[in-house]
Amino acid sequence: MKRLLTAMTLFLLVTSVFTSCKKEEAFTDDMVLESFSFEPSSNEGLTKTINATVEGKTIYIRVPNAVDIKAAVPSFRLNYDKFVAFIGNQVVESGVTVIDLSAPTTIRFSAESSLSEYNLVGLQSASILSFGFYAEDNPGVLFRDYSAKITKLDISVELPVDADITELVARYTTSDGATVKFNGAAFVSKQTKVDYSIPVKLNLSDSEMSEEEIFTVTVGRLTAPVWSEVVLADFLTVNSAASWIEINPLTNQPYFMIQRSGSADLDRKAVIGKYDPETKTWVPVGAETGFSPTRVDAISMDFASNGDLYAAYKDYEVTGKEQYGSVMKYSNGYWSFVGEQQASFNRVNYMVIKVDKNNIPYIGYIFARAAAPYPNRGTYVESFSNSAWTGTTLNPSTTGFWSKLVKGRDGVLYYLTMDLTSGSGVRKPSVYKQVNGGWSLVGQMNVGPSTSNSGNLNIDLDASEDGQLYLTYQSNSPSYATYVMHWDGTSWKQLGDGFAQTTNSSANRDNVAIKIHPDGRIFLAYGDANNGIKVTTFNETTGNWNPATQLTPLNGNKYEMRISDEGVVYLATVIDSKPVLFKYDIPGQ
Repeated sequence: MKRLLTAMTLFLLVTSVFTSCKKEEAFTDDMVLESFSFEPSSNEGLTKTINATVEGKTIYIRVPNAVDIKAAVPSFRLNYDKFVAFIGNQVVESGVTVIDLSAPTTIRFSAESSLSEYNLVGLQSASILSFGFYAEDNPGVLFRDYSAKITKLDISVELPVDADITELVARYTTSDGATVKFNGAAFVSKQTKVDYSIPVKLNLSDSEMSEEEIFTVTVGRLTAPVWSEVVLADFLTVNSAASWIEINPLTNQPYFMIQRSGSADLDRKAVIGKYDPETKTWVPVGAETGFSPTRVDAISMDFASNGDLYAAYKDYEVTGKEQYGSVMKYSNGYWSFVGEQQASFNRVNYMVIKVDKNNIPYIGYIFARAAAPYPNRGTYVESFSNSAWTGTTLNPSTTGFWSKLVKGRDGVLYYLTMDLTSGSGVRKPSVYKQVNGGWSLVGQMNVGPSTSNSGNLNIDLDASEDGQLYLTYQSNSPSYATYVMHWDGTSWKQLGDGFAQTTNSSANRDNVAIKIHPDGRIFLAYGDANNGIKVTTFNETTGNWNPATQLTPLNGNKYEMRISDEGVVYLATVIDSKPVLFKYDIPGQ
């Protein structure tokens, strides 16, 4: 056609053709397709005409990546001036109508006394089928996988605002036989490092292409991470005395544990819920009302590297062994005791469970009463192997005011105690590291700045992947302040300034938590009755702490912080007897 048909012309022509069909039973097939093409004027992004090859009654046309194969606009000319083209019942107007060439189809050309059919085959040019940046290929830079959106020759992917994009490795797939180059050299999936701070041009070709096609990769930025409160299921928001958070190492999804509170023992069980990313809901791990037989205290949980879940608590069930520790394991949809119920060596205080690199469970605690030959408030760690629990005290710190067992980012277990061995006048933390099945003091006893004489209860610690330690606690003498101490492998030193705090006798004033992000950032949470809950990070450039973010002005109790390998930060606490979970993440993720 030499010009576009108007809607009225099409209507009259179609009417004429089908009226003629009724009058004449036979049609000639003398229509000849003179050209079939994609024109730049009809296909946005196309820079030159793409002509089809016509072999008998079959049209073969190469569909370049600049054209959407499911929304292509063909142009065609026949040896008839007036005709109508159809695909199925759809009228196809040259240079105007969008058609789908993702599968072979038939196009019919009808004139007043002639009808002709052609098989129409669209051949997709070699293409980049998928593209993205993956955490596995970019360690220390990305902590999630990010897939690109491919639209014709444009590849766009959004990455975190704080990710370094100057040396990223991309992972991609192509159609068979295609090769990709960058700046004239091979662009190798999962290997080639490129600076994506500006759009990147990738040249793609195969043996059947007359010239290369150029794909453009553009990296955008996601919204910056923010702190928000996680919506919990009803069974996790009942009145509770404590909460706990852990991350499943296989799924990177959070598990939330609470210690219910109530007037009856059966109202004070341990409950665990896990987050299901598919349904975006919390699912109970065991009964919603609690998996423990009866009343618990001092709750904690941890994962083995294979995803097995362990939970520990002070158990009140068996008469004569009230307040001994029990450990349970969740497997095949059921909870069972690890060893005997209430199998700890003695009554426990501040008990925490952790699972080591060999998937052996450990519990660390302080004795609730003397257990000869150990003193009252003796330090103790037990492990389970060969179907039995065995333990030891932490020499030379034989007496503790408080304790905690933690697992660092290095995968090593550490036992922390607010050390009472030398008396309450010099009450400061001591740290022990698991070494070859035993426990070794890290540096000296009573770690802390000279301005601190006596520490409160809670202590927390994390270890970097290379074994550097970051210890936090709150001192109450001569004034209230939170400190962070750094072990660089040879000595303990204060990290940045301390945080002066106001307090009162009824405040949950010594709540602290510290964790290291996969990118190396140090996150510190602290608070008291007057400051609410605050989180800050350490600034390596200034050598001090960044301004803190207040998550809530309300007072929280018993902080537990975890950071997933995908870089999502979680902080669990209890506010006004209700469990609360905060999350630091990119909105919508």
